[in-house]
Amino acid sequence: MAKRRETTEQLRERILAAMLADIGISERMAQPFVDSVMHCFAGEQPYFPAVAKTYAVEEIRAALKKGIPVKQVMRQFDVSRSKLHELFPGGLPKREESEVSTLSMKVATN
Repeated sequence: MAKRRETTEQLRERILAAMLADIGISERMAQPFVDSVMHCFAGEQPYFPAVAKTYAVEEIRAALKKGIPVKQVMRQFDVSRSKLHELFPGGLPKREESEVSTLSMKVATN
């Protein structure tokens, strides 16, 4: 992945925007924190790991148990086949057979 090159002002605006959105404080309250972060990391290139992606495992499991084809589940939940097997190490959930009555309905006719 290409590294993002930002000017000091762009980085300052990005940090400020994140604080406003994530914390919900005013720009006036956030500004000292932005200044502090900028001062703390001045001249450095710190590494911040990417946010771990979360998967709707229970929803994926339910879809597979309903009998939805694996390719459709992959598209719907934006996961690869290898990721599905990683999420379900014991094997992909099998389609649940619907309970069908084995009793036939006999109707008496006169």
